[in-house]
Amino acid sequence: MAGRKPLPTHLKLVKGTARPHRLNKGEPKPVVAVPVAPAHLDERARVKFAAMAEMLARHGVMTELDAGALARYAVVWCRWVEAEAEIKRRGPVVKTEGGNVIQNPFLSVANKCLLQMAQIESEFGMTPSSRSRIRTAEPADQADPFEDFLSRGKDA
Repeated sequence: MAGRKPLPTHLKLVKGTARPHRLNKGEPKPVVAVPVAPAHLDERARVKFAAMAEMLARHGVMTELDAGALARYAVVWCRWVEAEAEIKRRGPVVKTEGGNVIQNPFLSVANKCLLQMAQIESEFGMTPSSRSRIRTAEPADQADPFEDFLSRGKDA
């Protein structure tokens, strides 16, 4: 299917783009939760998964349904850390057996990991630009003076 991915209803509401006739009334509403890390993750990925899941849950983004996406993020993050360590050890360019100077293969691995991580981070709203598209409701304690003026006559 071509076009943009549809936004969840709660994001449409906070962005102010919700139209009643376009809302999915049967949309699932998963509960914010910190899921358990999948068993296939190694220790480093499990630690990253737990830290990110806790942070995302604090911000109301993490649900049990998102465990797979966060596990992918943790795996790619570990791969990126390992590739960066190799780049630091060998440098950004290496010599082949024939004496030619080429780009370190780990540099392309690291770059691909960065792209994958950026895509997943955007899905979770973890980048400044993805957060800038969402507007939160104004706090209730900030009353609008003009609204107070307009509603004065209704109480009398």
